[in-house]
Parts: sequence; C-alpha cells; structure tokens
Amino acid sequence: MEMDIGTRLREAREKKEMPLEQVQEITKIQKRYLQAIENNDFKVLPGKFYTRAFIREYASAVGLDPEVIMQEHKSELPEYEDENLVQYSRVQKASRESASKSSSGISKVFPTIMTVVLIVFLLFVAWAFITQIKGGGNEDQPTSTKDENEVSVPESQNDSGDGSSADQNSSESENNSGDSNSQNDEDKEQSSDEKNQEEDSQPKPEIKLVEQGNGNFPEHTFEVKNAKESSLTVEISGQTYLEVSAPKNGENLTPPKIYSKSDSPLTFDLKGQKEVYVKIGSAKAVTVKIDDQEVEYPINPDQLVTQKFLLKFK
Repeated sequence: MEMDIGTRLREAREKKEMPLEQVQEITKIQKRYLQAIENNDFKVLPGKFYTRAFIREYASAVGLDPEVIMQEHKSELPEYEDENLVQYSRVQKASRESASKSSSGISKVFPTIMTVVLIVFLLFVAWAFITQIKGGGNEDQPTSTKDENEVSVPESQNDSGDGSSADQNSSESENNSGDSNSQNDEDKEQSSDEKNQEEDSQPKPEIKLVEQGNGNFPEHTFEVKNAKESSLTVEISGQTYLEVSAPKNGENLTPPKIYSKSDSPLTFDLKGQKEVYVKIGSAKAVTVKIDDQEVEYPINPDQLVTQKFLLKFK
C-alpha cells in the first residue's frame, strides 16, 4: 500500500535521525505545522498556498526532491486556484483602470493636437499662395536684351578665360568638400570616442560573497557595491517557489508563491533599499541579476535545490 505524503516525510526525517526541532530550525516553520503535515492534517496550516510551500521546504530539509514529492502526491494536496484567481482579478482590474486613464488622457489632448495641425496647414497654404503671386509677377517683367553696341569678345578668349575659371572653381569646390567631409568624419569619431569613454567610466556592480550558507537551506550573504541602476531582475526557466522581500522579513516585493517561465522576467526597483532577501525553491530554474550583473550560486544548483540570497547594498 502506498504511503501518504505525511508518512513519507516523517520516515525520511526519522531515517536521517532528525528531530522535529532540527527541521524547524532549518525551515523556520513552526513545530506544530510540521506535526500537522506529518499527520496529513492540512486544516491546521495557514491557507492552501502555505500548505504546499511548507511541504516543499520540509521535503528539501529531509533530503527529498520537492518537485517529485509534489507530483507523486498531487491528489493529496490542496489546490490554490481560487487564490490565483483572486490575484488575477486584481491584476485585470488594475489593467482596466490604467487603460481607462490612458484613454481619458488621449481624449483631452486630441483637440489640442488637431488645432495645432490645422494652424500649421493654414500657414503652409498662405505661404504657397504668396510664393505663387511673387513668381507670377516676375514672369511679367521683360527680360533684358543684349546691347547692340556691346563689343563682343573673341571666342578664343572667352573659352580660355571660362575654362581657367571653371577649373579653378572646381578645384576650390573639391578642396572645400574634402575638408568638410574630413571634418565631419573627425567629429563623428570624436563623438563615438566620447560616448565609449562615458560608458566605460560608469562603474559596474561589484558583487562579493561575504558568507556562504550551509545545510539543506543555505543562506548566502553578498555585499553589493556600485549598483547604479539599483534594479533586481529574476529570470525563470521552469517552475520554482520564489520569495523576494526588502529587507529580510520585511515587505514582500512580490507575492511568495510558485512561479513559472511565463512569469519571467521579474524586475524590482531597489532604489533606497539597503538589504534584499531572495528565497529560491528550485535554484537551477532561476537566475538573479543586479543591474544585468549575474549573482552566481556559491553551491551548484544541481546539487542543492533550495538556496537563499541576502544582498546588502553599500
């Protein structure tokens, strides 16, 4: 007979000779909740979502793969679609309000835009009309004729003079054009060099491992310097439990829950924050970056499923 999830977790704990107090210390889950999990008494736990999250942490603490446990005992676990539906409804409501505000703003600005376009059009028509009138007046004026008594210049002299002048003008034009192109190229090169120097002068974030965690739920402490953008990006390639708060045990920057690839990437503005705590349920499915600078796992994520980051900004 196949054992239930609570019995399976308890036997894994006893096999490792771990008292409940030790599991409590590792997972930070109260002992009475751990006992309720072992007895399959999920009504004692604070909500359906936390039931699934607590079971994942318990499984990882006693050396079991949380994903395998959750899949094999799927029928025993409480569903939390209702909670996701509430969150989705809130997101829909916020999106509708945002769209309504945007539409209202466009409606207010549209008359002003049309007025400006109309004024520009009228000015263009007036300019074209005035130009046409001036052009017609010039056509009515008689063209000057050559004076009959004007002394003609021999063709040989005209040809010689015009050729010399044309060659000279052509040479000067080519020289001026060459100087102009050369100057433009120099300006472009100088602008490009200045831009590259400006980018190189901006310091990149310096992420230093201060303390490496240990145990089944290691918490690694990092010191972060020169974080100019002060943004945290979480890229997700598969299902994982994720919790992000600032500071640790402080305000949640995102609801602690199971996330998937469709939620990726998650970006958080960290301006003004001194400390950020990131808890990852499936480390191999998550990449954490600060200002596009990756925070590397001190322990291979293939070897340890759950890991935690404590990021301290200097």
